[in-house]
This record gives sequence, C-alpha cells and structure tokens, in this order.
Amino acid sequence: MIRYGGGGILSAAALFLLGTLQALHAQKNPFLEQIRNFPQEKIHVTTDRDAYIAGDTVWLRAHCVDAATLEPLTASRYVYVELRTTDNLLVRRIKILQRGGVYAGYLPLPATLAQDEYVLCAYTLYMRNLGGDYLFSKPLSVNPYRQPEKRRRRTAAGPFDVAFFPEGGYLIDGQPCRVGFKALGKDGLSRQVTGTVRDDRGRTVARFASRHAGMGSFEFTPRPGRRYTAECVQTSGGKARRFDLPEANDFTFVLRVEPNDTSFVVSVRSAKKWRPQGLKLLVHRCGTQCYYKEWNPQHASLTFLRDELPGGLYQILLLSPTGEAYSERLVFNRRDEEAEVTMRQEGTLRQRSKVTLHFEVRDTKRRPAQGDFAVAVTDRKAAAPVATAGIYSTLMLSSELRGVIEDPDWYFAPDNAQGDEGLDELLLTQGWRRYDVPKLLRDEYKEPYYPMEAGQEIAGRIERTAMFSKKKKLDRYTMRLLVPRSGYATSAPIAEDGSFALNGFDFPDSTTFVLRPTVRGRTITDARILITPDSFPEYRTLPRLRQPDPTYVAQARRYIEQRGTADMRNIVIDTVVVTAKPWDDDIDENAPEHRLAARSWNAEQIKEVSAGTILDFIEKMPGMQVMGRRVLYRGHKPAFMVDGRLEETINMLSKTEDVVGESANWGFGRMDKNDKLTMSYQVTPSFHLWSDMTGKNDMNTSFERERAGEKREIEYTEDLDNVPDCLYYPIEQVARIDLIDRNQTSYWGTSLKGGIIAITMKKGKALAEAYAAAPSPDVSVVTPLGYQTPAEFYSPTYDTEEKYRANTPDYRTTLYWNPVVKLDDLGQATVEFYTSDAPTDYDISIEGVSRSGKIIRKQQRFPPAP
Repeated sequence: MIRYGGGGILSAAALFLLGTLQALHAQKNPFLEQIRNFPQEKIHVTTDRDAYIAGDTVWLRAHCVDAATLEPLTASRYVYVELRTTDNLLVRRIKILQRGGVYAGYLPLPATLAQDEYVLCAYTLYMRNLGGDYLFSKPLSVNPYRQPEKRRRRTAAGPFDVAFFPEGGYLIDGQPCRVGFKALGKDGLSRQVTGTVRDDRGRTVARFASRHAGMGSFEFTPRPGRRYTAECVQTSGGKARRFDLPEANDFTFVLRVEPNDTSFVVSVRSAKKWRPQGLKLLVHRCGTQCYYKEWNPQHASLTFLRDELPGGLYQILLLSPTGEAYSERLVFNRRDEEAEVTMRQEGTLRQRSKVTLHFEVRDTKRRPAQGDFAVAVTDRKAAAPVATAGIYSTLMLSSELRGVIEDPDWYFAPDNAQGDEGLDELLLTQGWRRYDVPKLLRDEYKEPYYPMEAGQEIAGRIERTAMFSKKKKLDRYTMRLLVPRSGYATSAPIAEDGSFALNGFDFPDSTTFVLRPTVRGRTITDARILITPDSFPEYRTLPRLRQPDPTYVAQARRYIEQRGTADMRNIVIDTVVVTAKPWDDDIDENAPEHRLAARSWNAEQIKEVSAGTILDFIEKMPGMQVMGRRVLYRGHKPAFMVDGRLEETINMLSKTEDVVGESANWGFGRMDKNDKLTMSYQVTPSFHLWSDMTGKNDMNTSFERERAGEKREIEYTEDLDNVPDCLYYPIEQVARIDLIDRNQTSYWGTSLKGGIIAITMKKGKALAEAYAAAPSPDVSVVTPLGYQTPAEFYSPTYDTEEKYRANTPDYRTTLYWNPVVKLDDLGQATVEFYTSDAPTDYDISIEGVSRSGKIIRKQQRFPPAP
C-alpha cells in the first residue's frame, strides 16, 4: 500500500500495475522501450575459495543474468575472466566458452606470484557498453609459496579524505538535512573516523562517527548565510583534518526519505514557500517503473509499504515539469529475491570417509526450483572465511552502484543489527546511473555500441603496397583464413575500403590462424594485411582486500609441505640437456601416405621450387594440370590429404565428386546447389526480453524460436570448384609432399582414380620458424585469445580398501568443487565427496540462480556448529 500524508491510501501493487498498463495503453513505456533497445547483463563469479597460494588453481563459475529480472542468460558466447593487480596491471586473461548454458573454467595462478593482493575481474564484451563501473570484480588473497622475509604492513593512520553527500543532492537553509559521508585513505581502503560539524562562528551543530567502511551520516539544520566545516580524525589515531561542507542551494527542491522496517516515507523539501506546481515523482526498480505521478502539494508525504514492493534497489526521482531531475534518492527493499535452500549432510569427519550432501531448493511460493548451482567444500583451517562479495550482494547491490563497495556482504549478514542503517548510508554516498531517466522520458534511448559476441572474430584490412595497381578494386579480393593444425578454412569478402571480418567459428586458445587475400583462387603478393587487435574493457577502480589472517596462510603452506612430492611445487630435478630433435619435428616414415608414395618432396626440395602456396607447387609437379581452380592428375581429379586425413572438396560435400573422404570441415557446414557455403551455430539465450538486437520489438517470440530449434546462421559465399582450401596454405609451412598413384590407394578407398596428394605440415619449432621467416607481407599469422579447453576438478575417491590404504598424502584446501549441480524436477540434488587426511571440519558453500531469477545461496559448516 502507499499512504499519502494527510490523504488516502492506495495499494502499491495496484499503482505498479496501473502505471505499467497506462504506459502500455499509451504505447509509451520508456523503461520497457529502453530494455528492448538495450538489454543489459550482470555477472557474478563463484570461486572455490577466496584465498590461495601461488601455484594454486582458482576454480570458478560465472553466473550471467539479465540485469532486470536476474534470469540466467547465455546470449553472450564467452565470458572473460582476468587476474589483475590492485594497480590495474593484467596478470592473466582467460576466455570461457558457454557450454550447455554454463560458463565454467579455471585460472592457474603462476607459481612466481609474490604479491598478496589481486583482483578477479569478469565481463562479457557486450558489457563494455556500460563502462568499467559495472563490470564484476572481487579481491583475492594470493600469498607466495615461501614466506617472504619481510611482509608489507599497512597502517591505518596517515592521509585520508572525507567526502560529504547531502540527501537529495543539496542542503536547504532552514530545513533539517541529512548528510552522508565516506572516509577513504590513499590506498583506496576506508578509514573509520569521528568528527564534529561547526559553523563559521565556531558553534557545534552536529557530531558523527562512521558506522561501517568509513561511512555514516548525521543531521543538522543549515542557517541562511552560514558556512559549515567538519573536523575529522581517524579512530586509529593521527592528525585531525578539516573539510568544507557543500553550500546550501535555496532555489531547488530535494527529496527526503525516511526508511524503517516496514516502509519508507518520501517527502519533498524546499527553502521557499511551498509551490511545487507540475513536479513529478518517479520510482523504478532496475528499469521497471512502479510509480510515476505528479506530486500533490496537498500531501506532505507518501509512504511506500515494503511488503507491497518487489525486492531490489529503487531509484526515486523528483522531476521538473520539463522532465529534468531536481533530486535523487536510492532505497533498498528486501523481499522475495532469494530461493529457500535446505541442506542435509551424511557422513563423518573420519579420514578418507565419504560425505553425502542433500540439497533441496524451493522458490518463494514453496514450489520446487529449477536450475543449477555451484558448490564448494573447503577446509576451515586452511581457507579463510569469505571476505569478498557473495552472489546476493553482487547481483542485488554491487552491480547496480558505481564505484567500489568494500565488504558488501556485511550489509546482508543475518546477525548484523546495523545492516539496514549501514546500507542506507551507503546509498546516500554512491550513485546509480544504469538508466538516464530524464532522457528516457524524452524518448532518447541509449543504444549499445558493442554488439553481442556470438562467436570468435578476426578482423582487419588490407593495405595497398607500392606494387599494388591503383586500378585494382579491393572488393575484388577475398580474405582466406586457414587453421593448419585442424584443417579448418573459411573466407570472407573484402570491402571497398579494404576491411574484412571473419567470424562464425570457435577455436581453443593457442590456435594459430593464417590469413591470405586471394582473387579468383590466386593469391596476391602486392598487398599487406593489418589485423585489428582484440580490445577489452578498462577497469577504473578495483577493490582492495583487508589484510588476510596469517593463520590460514600458514596452514595452507603446511598442507603443501605435507603433500611433499605429490605437490608439483616441490618437485626439483637436475638440469637436463636435450640434444635430440623435438618429437614433433620428426616425420613418421612408416605412415601409409609416406610408405606407399610413388614420389616424395621434402622441405629442402620444396624450398628450391619457387612457389607461394601448395597449389603453386602442385602446378609444377609432373603429370599435373591446374586450370583455374581445377586440378587433374593424368586426366582424373586427385584426392588431397593433410597430415594423414583426407580433405573434402566442395563438390565432395555436394556428393558430385567421385572421391569421398573423411570430412575435415568444422561445425555444421553445408553446401547448396549454388556453391553457397553456410556455417551455422546455435545461440541459446533464455530471457524473452532479449531481442535479436536488430531493433525489432518482438520480445516474446525471437528467443522462443531459437529455443524451438531454429539456428542463427552466418553465410559466406564461396566460388569453389573442386580444390580444398588446404591447397592455399603457405608453402613455407609444409614439411613434405607425397604423390600416391591410383594403384596404391586401396588403403583409403576403391574409387580414387586420380591418386592422392598427401601433404605433411610442419609442427612445433619448425612451424614456428616458418612463421617467423615468412617474408611475404600478404600472409598474416595470428594467435588471438581462444576459448579455454575445459578441465575437471580432481577429487580423490576412497571407495576401495586399496585406495583407502594408498600412501599418497591427501591434504586439500578445497575438498570438492562442482560448478554445475543440477536440480531435478523435485528441486533436489545430491553430491558426494571424500574427506582428506586432515582432521578438521569444513565449510560448504553453494551459489547459483534459478531459472525464474531467484538467487540460490547457502553457507554451512560440516559438522554444523554447536
């Protein structure tokens, strides 16, 4: 319900629906239109723990959700995770591919890390549209394996600054005003302070003390013509500092919000005689408009009942008749945003014994929840308690506010009696700008600049060299992309200005791509390729971690020592000098394509022939006829083989070729009768408001069609005849070429009338040297960041007597990690793990989001605390 001060009562739910329906009927709901034009994502990363030793592995799961509903999203194909120093220097970056609706991966920590302060950052490239303030980050404690001789110690004393924030934006003379403040040291961490507010005549008007993270509030009534200063001192000691308070503004209106356990009361203050004609009050939550009406001066205040409003962060705006913002205030409402989680344990703490965990998750209406979550089990003695942001504080609070929130979980701790007051003081000091409301009301909608990332892309342009004829048009050319290791090839047209973009594929990290422009199947040597480097968002301010408890670090180091040689950090070997050739540089002479060859050319012989590509070399082989894009050997079409694998030509895919081999094409490749190659891949978004990003307003059907099985398609037009793309590999990358006559091809098939041309590519060091020595400017070799190859967390089992009595020491800081625990139709799930050799108890933590957008979280000890 909403109560009007001195007036009637109206249900908040009714207002919520009324405002939405009126806007819909008027076909003008600015928030809905903004979400249609620019849907937004949030990310939270769950890690197995928050404190590590150098050389450990951070196991992680990224939860990507819709910013408005918290429903899980998989529209972005990748999530990027970084490890940075608190000075914003990048240490490591990984790219996680969405698999089955899940972003899960791992971040190996270099064993040489010496600092103890790092930050874990995560984002999708689409999130760059909001800027660095809304990207995920949380501090990690990383300590070196060996205890350093001297440890850096922070001191709480020293220089600090205090910023003051009047409620609603301004002080008003003659009106009681509430002022929030925040104290920070030069290291970016908060400082606890006390202070006194005095006017310019030395009269004390208020006293204050920070409550949490250097923040607090006080109230006083400014007087006309007076100036005010605050004298602050740190509670840890040090010199006092004096700061000026903002001057009063008597020519505006400001909001006053008085929150309590059951409601929040909104009023408007002004220094002059109250004439608020035409002012409007707007209240919205994450882009959902719940109140928008002209302010009635007959009512002194409005009371919003918390039980009638959904949970989340609310922005309250006082707007001028022309839609400009006079005053702003943020309020947090706790409601039904969490699922109900119960956990039951079976087992004992006996060494190497099985423990079973039973979970049951229900929504706010007691119905079985659907979805999944991540679970981590850690050793309480060696893993410090969670000191960073949990999934609730990230999705409900940190992702909505600009700047760093220190220890955000403090505000939601169940045993914290000051959490609500501290949270309100936080909202007095940090702003919210996901939506520019005045612009929305003028139908000025923000559009995303960066598109949704639906696959890997390599882009760039070709540049004319001195030899390039000015009469040649660049759009006559095609850019070919080759992956020597896998045999994958594709191409894309080059635009008039020389730009090109190759996309629609996925490859793991460390994949090498070879690019070369061609025209009518022939390479060109009078153009230079310039590759556009990958770009990533910039973080502005990163969170800092309070000094970790050294007892946990010492225990984690002892576990490493007790593992002995079972831990890779403790394996020391003598210096070994390798004199033999690397294995991958050798060619297996017993391979069928080498053993059955009628004639062979090795790398040195190939080098003596002037050729740019494999096709150029084949043209000079005896018995070969090359006519445009057709190759014949003694009148018949030969088959082609790369590293022992037969390559398919386009006609083979169309079933019009007399040679059919094993497919080397990647993904879902198909060819139509017009030689048009279509590469298809599946994108599986899950939120009905996420449109196809083309400006269409079909919010309810676009993704439903994709769920029904329709695939998003990227089309590439090829002019291929019967030559596979492998023939356009640079000849410098070839180690050997073998020619197999038709009478020796029965090993591979019975209809290979044209024989086989077998190509063996260089590998390892030889391939790297070939790349480095390639003199041709029209060949570009790039190794962009690819997706991380998945790995599984190892957790030993002791289900047999032999395993139980094994001598391998078992001292684990993280005993169990599973990024995807799926709930069944009853909302239940069960996991099992085995205890280690350490006699201790454990922390069990789960985090996730249900399909309906309810937060799943639970932390519990095993055995439960007495």
